[in-house]
Amino acid sequence: MLLSKGAQKKKSPIATASKTHGGSPKGKTRANWNSMLEKTLVDLLHEHNTPEYKGNNGWTPDAWNKIAKEFQERERYAGFSKVQIQEKEKELKRDYRMLKDARKQSGVSWDEKRCMIQADPPIWDNIIKSFPRAKKFRNKSFPLFEALGELHDGNTAEGTYNFTSTQPNGLDL
Repeated sequence: MLLSKGAQKKKSPIATASKTHGGSPKGKTRANWNSMLEKTLVDLLHEHNTPEYKGNNGWTPDAWNKIAKEFQERERYAGFSKVQIQEKEKELKRDYRMLKDARKQSGVSWDEKRCMIQADPPIWDNIIKSFPRAKKFRNKSFPLFEALGELHDGNTAEGTYNFTSTQPNGLDL
């Protein structure tokens, strides 16, 4: 006799080792990061922030292999792949740039102790309209802001002269 779907035994949430991205065809596991793991990653990025490991477009493949290997040695329990580590670096870089731009808005200040943007509610509403992902930082600190600034400021093109190789260069210099 077959049991209905509702009566079938379900796996315990404790029994599943990790989450997967919603409907991911490859069954990728989602990396669960915390502030200490993020700090370890940023520390490793600083250690590999040399001409030997960094090219025009970021870290070299050799650098990423070393960063991933050293991360896995330092944080044995995490078990993240090189791709997961690279994705986290992209996310941190995106968050850094977003907060950097949000800090430039009128009426915004930076609380050095709490590593947070300070602004009145109407200004926060404007920040969130401009940067929807900034909502999570309304009540959450970003202690890696300064360390990420040391890594990324001045190393990437921004503003008027920023274009990708697929865009035509329409600038008259």
